[in-house]
Amino acid sequence: MKFRKVFRNERGVATIEFLAMLPLVFFIMMVFFQFLVAGYAIIIAQSAANEAAKTYAVTSSIREAESAAEKVVDTAGDNLEFKKIEMDGGSDFELTVFVDMNLIFVPEKWTGKLPEITFSKSISGRVMN
Repeated sequence: MKFRKVFRNERGVATIEFLAMLPLVFFIMMVFFQFLVAGYAIIIAQSAANEAAKTYAVTSSIREAESAAEKVVDTAGDNLEFKKIEMDGGSDFELTVFVDMNLIFVPEKWTGKLPEITFSKSISGRVMN
């Protein structure tokens, strides 16, 4: 009889349910934050491509364009790394900027290094004469 009373008592059930849901809530928040960081990284990559295209259009120097793109990516934070620039064309050109984004919430001790996602943004332009 006393055994039944113990199981009918619902004191503390909300605490147990809260503690059971807490890891799931934290995981969802971490995934959401990683998507926000990825969106920011895409915006920064597009800004770097725009800056590189403007620089190349004025100077016709791929080195100066690469330097301008790298400067934009470097100001964005530690989770983004400038990879390279590829360019096709002469006076009408298409410039592509490659950027690596490190995944924030995957510990290095699990993988040996921070996992990264490489993506690119392209832009077309014309060299000013």
